[in-house]
Formats: sequence, C-alpha cells, structure tokens
Amino acid sequence: MSFLGKVKNKLKSGSWYPFYNSFYERNSLDPHMILLESRSGKALESNILSLLKELCKEPYHKFTLVLSVHKSVENEIKEKLHKNSIQGVHFVRTGSVAYYRALSRAGYLVNDSSFPGRFIKKDGQIYLNTWHGTPLKKMGRDNRPEMVTMGNVLRNLLDSDYLVFPNRFMEEKMSGAYMLDKLYRGTVLHEGYPRNDIFRHKPDSALKERAGLRDKFLITYFPTYRGIFNQVEQQEYMQTLSDSLSLWDQQLNDNEILLVKLHPFLHGSENFDHYRHIRAFPSDWDTYEGLSLCDTLITDYSSVFYDYANSGKKIIFYAYDRLEYESTRGMYENLESYPFHYTEKAEDVIPFVHQNGGTPTDAFMETYATYEDGHGAEKICRQVFLGENCCRTRTYCGNGKQNILLYGGDLDQNGITSALYAMLHELDLDKYNYFLSFRLISVKEHPERMNRIPEHVGIYPLASEMNMDILTGLALMYKMRGKNSSLADRRVHTAYRREWQKHFGSTEFSAVVHYNGYEAYITSLFEESPCGRVIWVHNDMADEIRTKGNQNLPLLHEAYQTYDHIVTVSNDILDSTIHGIGADPARVMVINNCHDHQTVLKRSLESFSFQETTRSTVSPEKLSQILNGQGHKFISIGRYSPEKGHTRLLNAFNTYWTSHPDTWLILIGGVGTLYDEEVSYARSLAAADHIVLIYSMQNPMPVLRCCDLFLLSSFYEGRPIVLMEAATLGIPVVTCDVNGCHGFMTEYHGTLVESSEEGILQGMNLFAEGKVLPLQVDFDQINAVSSSLTEQLFSDTVRISHHERT
Repeated sequence: MSFLGKVKNKLKSGSWYPFYNSFYERNSLDPHMILLESRSGKALESNILSLLKELCKEPYHKFTLVLSVHKSVENEIKEKLHKNSIQGVHFVRTGSVAYYRALSRAGYLVNDSSFPGRFIKKDGQIYLNTWHGTPLKKMGRDNRPEMVTMGNVLRNLLDSDYLVFPNRFMEEKMSGAYMLDKLYRGTVLHEGYPRNDIFRHKPDSALKERAGLRDKFLITYFPTYRGIFNQVEQQEYMQTLSDSLSLWDQQLNDNEILLVKLHPFLHGSENFDHYRHIRAFPSDWDTYEGLSLCDTLITDYSSVFYDYANSGKKIIFYAYDRLEYESTRGMYENLESYPFHYTEKAEDVIPFVHQNGGTPTDAFMETYATYEDGHGAEKICRQVFLGENCCRTRTYCGNGKQNILLYGGDLDQNGITSALYAMLHELDLDKYNYFLSFRLISVKEHPERMNRIPEHVGIYPLASEMNMDILTGLALMYKMRGKNSSLADRRVHTAYRREWQKHFGSTEFSAVVHYNGYEAYITSLFEESPCGRVIWVHNDMADEIRTKGNQNLPLLHEAYQTYDHIVTVSNDILDSTIHGIGADPARVMVINNCHDHQTVLKRSLESFSFQETTRSTVSPEKLSQILNGQGHKFISIGRYSPEKGHTRLLNAFNTYWTSHPDTWLILIGGVGTLYDEEVSYARSLAAADHIVLIYSMQNPMPVLRCCDLFLLSSFYEGRPIVLMEAATLGIPVVTCDVNGCHGFMTEYHGTLVESSEEGILQGMNLFAEGKVLPLQVDFDQINAVSSSLTEQLFSDTVRISHHERT
C-alpha cells in the first residue's frame, strides 16, 4: 500500500486521537496534579495503593490525586478506596478523553508498569515508576520472545525521572534487561518497595479475626499463571492443581488453613467448598495485607517470594513443571540455590510446612532486600513530591560511550538485513553503544527474527505508530503530492518532532542511522532527530518509484537534502540518487555492503528445512531428491516482486529446458506479493514439472550450495548480497547488466548478459558451454575497507551531533 493510502486508512479507521495531540501541544502542566495508574488501570494494588495511602496524609493535601481506572474494575476500586479510608481521589476512565487530558496536564505521573503507546512525556513532568516486582523470570533484552514487545516498557522506564529498585539484584537485572546502564538518564531510588512496608510492622490481627481465622496457622499458595491459551491446557492445569490441593487437605492439621490465590483469569475455576483446610484467598483482602498475616508462603515462580522474605517467615517452592517452564521463559536464578524449601513433588510440600528451616538468611536479605526498612512509601513520597533529600539515590548518566541508533526495518531474511548484520559483525562494538531499532507492527508475528540479533547489540523497539490527527494527515497528503505550503510543512515537521519526543525524548543518541532506507515514517521521524543523521540507499530509488510506487519522491528529495550523510551501497546507483532523487552531492558517499561469508559457509552446511510459514510447490522430500539427483540445478533467490523479473526468467528457462530436459529451476523468495501469480504462471509452462517455487525459507543456503548456477534476472538492484552468497559457495553467477549488478560483476569478472529474456537464455547457454565460472572475491578485503569507511562515517556523524549540542 502506498504511503498516502496508509494515511487515508489511518484517518478512516478512527484509531487516532486528535484531542491528545491538541492536549499535548496546548495544555499547561498543573504542578499539583498527580496521576496514578496501576496495571493499566485494571487494579489498585501493591506499590500504587501504598503510595496512594501515603499521599492522603497531611503533607500532601495541596495535591489533586487522579487515579486511572479501567471501566471493568471501577466498582471494585471504589470499594477498595472506601475500605482503606482513602477519600478525595478523582477517577478518570483509562483510555478516555479525560484520561488523555489528565496525562497531558499532570505535573506528576506515577505507574507500576507503563502508560500506553501514544503517551508522550512533556517537558517538566515528573514521572515515578515503581515497577511491579523483583524479576525471577528473564525480561526484556534477556528474553528473546519478549524482545519484540518490550518497546513500550523500555521507553516508559527511560522516560521516568525516578525508578525504585529495592535491592541490588533487581537493579542489576533491570539495568541489563532494559539497557538502563547505557540509556537511562534519571535517578534510581534505593528504597524499599512501598508495598513491603507492611512486613516490617505488626500485622492487622483484626482482619484475621473478621475472616474467622483467629488462632489459625495460615499458609498461602501463590501459583504463577502459565499463560494458558486454550481450554485443554486450562483443564490440565486445574486438574493438577485439584490433585495437589486434595493431597494437601489430607496432610494439613486442624489448626492450619491454606489460602489459595489464583490468577484473576482463573477465578471461579476451582471450587474450594469441599475442602476442610483450604479456602480461596479472601477477595476483600489486599494482597500484601493478607500476605503479612500468613505464616508460610508456597509458590513456584512468582516473584512475590522476594517481597514475602521481608517477613522473615518460611517459603516453600513447589515447582512441579520447572523444566518445562524454564524452557519457555528462562529464569535468572536457580531456585534451589535459595535458603528455602524446594520440591517438585506435591507430597513433600506440607511436610516442609511442619519442618524447621526455609526462612531467609542474612546473606539472602542483603542481596534481595538490600534497601528495605519499612519506610519506603514515606521516604519516596517526600523525595519525589515534597522535594526533600531523604532517599538513597543513584543518578544514571550512561557508561561513558556514545549511543548510536540503527533502524533495521522488519529484520526479515533479505539482503538489507544480511548486510546490516554483516556490518555489525565487522564493526568495533566496544567503541560505541549500538542499538538496533524496529517497529512492533512489523515483527510482532515473527519473534524468531530476534534470534539473529548479535548479543552485544542493544535493541530499541518502536512500540506504537504515529499519533495521527485529521489536520496533520491532510498536511501530510498535501506535502506528499509535492505541493509547497509553509503551513502544511510546519504542521508535518511539528508532528514528527512530537513523534521523536514520544519514542526517544528522554534518551541521548549521538547519531541515528536509517539503515533500512525505506519506510516514510522512519525517514521523516529521523529527520527530526536532534543529532547527526545518516540514511542508507540500498536500491535505485528512482526505479523503485517508477516500478512499484513504494516510495515518495518529495519526501526522499527532502531527506536526501537534509540528512547529514547519504550512503549508497554501490557506484551504480550514485547517479540515480543524485540526479533521479535530488540528493545533495556533498552529502553522498559510497560504502559497499559488508558480507559475513563465514556465516554463509556455516549455514550452508546445515540440513535444509521448511518452516510452518514455508510454502512450496514441492515437498521437502522431493526437493531433497532433486538436489541430490542428476541434472543441473539453476537457482534464483529474491523477493517475489516486479523488479526481480521472475516471469522473464521462467520464460527463458522454459526455452532452455526444451533442449536440456534434465535441468531444474528453483526460485526462493522470503517476501513479496507475486508468489501465487508466479506459481500459476510456472504451471502453465511446458517445463512446469522442473520448476520449483518456494516462499519463506529461513535458511536457503543449503539449497544454494547444492545448485550449479545462480541467475539474477532483476531489472535493477543496489548491490545484491545474494551475489556474494553465491560467490562464497563457489556457485557460478549470471546476472542481467543492470544498475547494482554491473559494477560488482565487472569488478570481479563475472558474466553479464543483456537485460532481457533473450539475454538470460544466453547466460544459461554460456553455462552449458562451460563459459560461466565462479567469481573470485576477497571478502576479507571488502569488509576491511567497508567497515573502516563506516566507522569513520559514524565518527564524523557523532562529531556533527556534538557540535550541534555545544
């Protein structure tokens, strides 16, 4: 879809919030308004509840307290406020117009998770984020599947003026998982969690009496929710739970009561009426208020045990599915290394209740409850809202290295992504902090793409799309049509500066690199960055506009005039970039793609496989038979899109096959919209039974290694990585003599043919005559030159950024 089409759809869909843009631009901050939110407005618990109780005390009467409340829990939260004698709190319904108005006016923001994706922190707002627990399960950058979705959490943490870390362990893991040690520029409060204050004070015995539990020894069971996705899994989980509870009910003594707290998604799934010693955790108890009354905690992977350790009481781990759970999520620590009871057998749990031991040691508390003292809520509120210097603090200011942001697109398996990873492989990653950015909307269905991101490269996912409004949309369409209007121009640039503030406003980058080079949103977004800017050109963009209409000429022309550096990947597309698009010649330079030939060799030795997303005209077994059989195998790898010239390749092969009937043609593409069309056309040809078309194959290198000739039939290119992959594996190459191929093939004495069906057929015949030989390429030399030029480019760009800031 064209960029203008996307803008029109955005406006039609109603998924934009024009009022929030107006609120953000026009509303002044109220220095006495505090907006609090817990779990996206769907709860009022733990840290936020404890802070709210503190804020109702006398020193804070000058503040207006506003609570974000989801409509589904409004009555429940009203009852909780009444129970805790909290008065004078104003509600705003989460996601409503009033909510976004409050979000743009509140002088103080408080959250235990994150505000929504379209939230933009304003200059002068003070943001306190307490987070919601010490992490046992791996998070953020440490958890590959979560890397896709962590963007909104990351930017909320970076936007926070204050983060609360109640222990050294949590600070270490959160700083690593969300790269705070490199990116964060705020203050960490080394104070106890507000919700844990209750463990350091005498529990409310009246609450226990009202529940009819006086003189009872209370045990509580907090099983972790395992992300159950279907009815069968839920039935299996509940059966395991029921079996455990039945056994424990028999083992418990008459003065012992087990209180079970299930995840809200499972409420009502278990009936406790038939048990003698087991009940549901009272619904009118606040979680931590109830925990403070209990004498023993049973859990599995819930990080609540870190908090409960502040009580000094017994903890039992019942981890019956530990191996399965760890394999899907991963944990930072081995549960068996803690000073608590551990078992994977239900029959061991209650006997542990009756034994000595299982309580926290001094060493454990020093690491996992480092700053807990029972006064967290009071000190945090005085520090943040009254400006008193009463907390232990640490100011984060980076690790001494400058940050460089690289936008990599959708990270699909294509030439641009391969070139990006090859470049990162060659760069000195210790000189700067590199961060790879991508859009959630582009990768959310493909978490496996995170597996290829180098370990030492940070990530910065973009969690939301543009905060569009009608006037900005109209101005954008006007500008995209190449019409000049200072009013439209000013509105568009204001909108993208606002977008920059939304995504990166609290982060310092010394350079931004639009490596993908496509995507109008990113092109305009990075144009507004307050640091040095680089944009890569991987293709003949003038031909892209003529052939596919997937780029906008006025937008590219402006970008190529305003970015500090424009990098083309070959000399072949230099002229088109300057004269076809209108780039400022003084800003343009050529850097050939790096190529990770060692990884190509390694991947080629793997066994080929089809994935769930793979579509193919033959089965894996048939493909294996072809690759291991007699006859020559021709191959082409490239997206199924018009510029690749697949139809003329099919026609040329159809002619060649009539005189060489033992020859095969294999086409592999990862993306593109023409796969079905090409399959239909191939089936109409006489050579149909010797043509294989494959869509979406994670590793095509084992197939390429088994082929005899690589053919590239494109109408235009940039500097095709696939040519270097074929050369790495010693596969002879024939390409059409077009931009992007000409320079590379000429330099390495490859076989170029006329850009036509007849030319491609000629290339096949030259191969049959033994006149097409493998390319001899020194990839180490290419990489050394390209990486040196890239590092010099980044140094120059960083200097531009430093000069602008000073």
